[in-house]
Amino acid sequence: MALDNSEESGKENSDHQGEAELGIEFVPSLPGGRAVVPAEREGKFVWLVAEGAMTEQCFREMRSYLAHIASAGMWVQNWEGDRQYV
Repeated sequence: MALDNSEESGKENSDHQGEAELGIEFVPSLPGGRAVVPAEREGKFVWLVAEGAMTEQCFREMRSYLAHIASAGMWVQNWEGDRQYV
C-alpha cells in the first residue's frame, strides 16, 4: 500500500490483495466547517484536512503514522465486498 503524498509514492507489496493508496492532504476548506473528512474511492483512501485545522508538524506525524499502518498491513478496505488486507 502506498502513502499518497507529494513526497512519497509507490505501490503496495505484491503479497497483499488488491492495490490501494492511503494519504492525507491539506485542502482550502471542507463542507460544514469540518476539520477533517475521509474521502475514498476504490483503490484510494485520503484524509482531507482543512488548512489551519492542523499544524505542519502534526500533518507530518499523521502522514508518518499512516505510512506505518499501511506498510505494516494494518489497513483494511472493503471495496469489493470481501475484506482486503492492504
